[in-house]
Amino acid sequence: MSHPRTPAPHQAAALSRRSLLSYAGGAGALAALAACGGGSQGSSGSDGDLTWFMWSGSTQEVDAWKHVAQMVTTADSSTKVTFQTASWNDYWTKLTSQAASGASADVLSMQSLRAPQFAELFVPLDDKLESLGIASDTFESSIFDGLKVDGKLLALPYDFGPFVIFYNKTAFQEAGLALPAEGWTKDDFTAAARKLTTGGKYGFFANNTIDGALPFVLSDYDVAAVDDSGKLDVDNDAWRSTLQWYADLITKEKVAAPLPSGNTSSAATNQFQAGNAAMTLDGPWSLINAKATAKFEVGIAPVPTGMKGSKTWTAGSGFGVSTSAKDPDRAAKAVAVLTGVDAEKYLGQQGRAFPARVSEQQSWYDGNDLGDAKTVMDYSIQNSVPYKTTANWTQVNDTYSRYAVTAFNGDSTVDDLIQRVQAQGEK
Repeated sequence: MSHPRTPAPHQAAALSRRSLLSYAGGAGALAALAACGGGSQGSSGSDGDLTWFMWSGSTQEVDAWKHVAQMVTTADSSTKVTFQTASWNDYWTKLTSQAASGASADVLSMQSLRAPQFAELFVPLDDKLESLGIASDTFESSIFDGLKVDGKLLALPYDFGPFVIFYNKTAFQEAGLALPAEGWTKDDFTAAARKLTTGGKYGFFANNTIDGALPFVLSDYDVAAVDDSGKLDVDNDAWRSTLQWYADLITKEKVAAPLPSGNTSSAATNQFQAGNAAMTLDGPWSLINAKATAKFEVGIAPVPTGMKGSKTWTAGSGFGVSTSAKDPDRAAKAVAVLTGVDAEKYLGQQGRAFPARVSEQQSWYDGNDLGDAKTVMDYSIQNSVPYKTTANWTQVNDTYSRYAVTAFNGDSTVDDLIQRVQAQGEK
């Protein structure tokens, strides 16, 4: 089924070099395009064979994805799915290079935060939902909407999650602190961080990504990073005040460690799990590993209540049909199975996804002994908004991450950080 935004296969193969540079940006895209060429692993013909490209980080993940790929063949014996994978970072480079050579897989995977950046690679699914027997209200609305760009659904979601507080329950109990729960405030958060900062360990680990600051801006001002028109909007008093409070946790309160240069988004997770920080922000995708890795009891709590309540963002991922797919209808049916009830239940039980299908979310709690997280998850989902981004989000977030280190450590100013990020967003 054609669509005004959907280029025909030959058009997809001819996506301009300029367009693809805008997907990944800068040197990374140039390297990716330089690597383009033959040896395509791309889409198949209409003989029933499909290719599916997805990121993965372990053999266990690969096994899980292959298991749900087999579900497609079980549902329709004439369809066979060949699973292709790459690491998280390599996935985005290869996605760009495969598109440049017209060799994209039939089924592509997409994270909601990057959807605006790669929208042109996907066939919108809106017109296919009815024929696939898919009701939009069977999915969590925040991630279903989060995978739309310009009102068009690029992918069906398989997982999602709200950003919440991860805390060291053992440290809280040993310090005689009340465990954080619904209704706790920013003052409670700061007071706990002060008491937990002792013996070379800190109460909180701040991070240098927009992800980490956004929940606090939402909770105090109900303001996001991207406005309703889709443009970056951080040069305002809401962001300025919140980021100064965030920086003060390091420079004035001294309840968070100074950020090291080259700080990465995984640093907060690593420092928390190592016991060097008693609180951080993370998502349910990290909870199972945190509980297995940390040598203390891990708890989760809602974002501390600010002037506008306790609010956070949700993000997730899904699967969609490539504009290079030679049999888009078959690929769409495969996507329906990959995000269907059986696949979602399996992925939830295996701990590979917090299911986007509302009816299957209990499988994540039951299969992974996470029943104690349900109250916080339900509350945080109810008080969340989709994490909206821009088409040049990679560059925006890179700029933020680079200059947040000096701003939060007191070596530059929050104003300087905001102006640099806003300028990047307007390029």
